[in-house]
Amino acid sequence: MADEYDALMAQVIAVADGCSPADWTTNCANEQRSVGVMFDHIAEINADVVRWVQEFLSGRPVELNRETIVQRNTQHACKAAMRPREETLRDLKAGSERTSEFIRWLTGEQLAVTQEWGWAGTQTVGWVASVAIRHPTSHLKSIKRRWAGRS
Repeated sequence: MADEYDALMAQVIAVADGCSPADWTTNCANEQRSVGVMFDHIAEINADVVRWVQEFLSGRPVELNRETIVQRNTQHACKAAMRPREETLRDLKAGSERTSEFIRWLTGEQLAVTQEWGWAGTQTVGWVASVAIRHPTSHLKSIKRRWAGRS
């Protein structure tokens, strides 16, 4: 899983590094957030995934609902819209390294631990850890669609 995560985050970081200032501030239509905000959002979720896995391993459920996520994403978008690009890139790179290392050290026994995950019901640590892959994959597709059809 860590190798898959590393490969994905290398792509995310390469796209983020390659964005012009104009690209960075352009909205992703289906996200209703700018490209830069989306990269900052991906960086933020790295720390969340680690925290959620730690909660599972400590026997605590992750209590999230869709309304909380929508509210949190809205608050984050307001805050991240003014964040300097360099800070987002730094956090994206550093957070990816920490998350990769964390995932890499999870044992098979730990990956099998189950707990309740908000609206998704009973899940394993492996499922929670894979959010680190599923989540940026969907956002990267959205960011890349932003450039689709441009000459």
